[in-house]
Amino acid sequence: MTCAYDKDMMLSARQNMAVMIDYAVTWCRLPLRDFYSRWLGSRIPEMFAAGHPKFTLGMSGIELAARVVENSGGSLPLDDTYTFPQEDSSYFWTGWALCQYQWYKNVSFASIDKYGLSIERIHSLFNPLHEADITKVFDVFDSWYRPRPKSLKEQRKLNGLTQQELAELSDVSLRMIRAYEQGRQDIGKAEASSLLRLAHVLHCAPEELV
Repeated sequence: MTCAYDKDMMLSARQNMAVMIDYAVTWCRLPLRDFYSRWLGSRIPEMFAAGHPKFTLGMSGIELAARVVENSGGSLPLDDTYTFPQEDSSYFWTGWALCQYQWYKNVSFASIDKYGLSIERIHSLFNPLHEADITKVFDVFDSWYRPRPKSLKEQRKLNGLTQQELAELSDVSLRMIRAYEQGRQDIGKAEASSLLRLAHVLHCAPEELV
């Protein structure tokens, strides 16, 4: 399985997401679903999932939480009195485990949340899993996350992209993307390089598009 980005970057990203969720929920008292819906509703998850260094390396978890809320029309203080959470913080673990799972599966955060592994579900698994080996965590997460096969159009919408944006990011022409989505061209006969570029942008395996 091809992971989303470099493992060293994942270690920083994992820390940022863990602090982001813990800070927003534990420190600033935002409901978990409210904050995570704000996260999914922004454009940050797509860039974070692709390993964009601005969000995985260039910002702290506190700054990331503030940016997510700001992008949804609210505000969150940058409170430097926030103390690093203890190991028994269930919300810190939720962000930590979610980030590493997304990196490992190389799928979108929206897909994980939509197809059986909601943020609430991950949080509920803290007690049995927070001291478990990461491979055990992934096994349990896999038992809940069951995405169904999706068309190119569904994959694109799940990632919050327009046809034009997908064309620009994948370097596949807008004309061909429209033809694939409308069934006028068989995506199964597309060049392998085009499939790979589309899959990379959509955070899925190439075979999921065929």
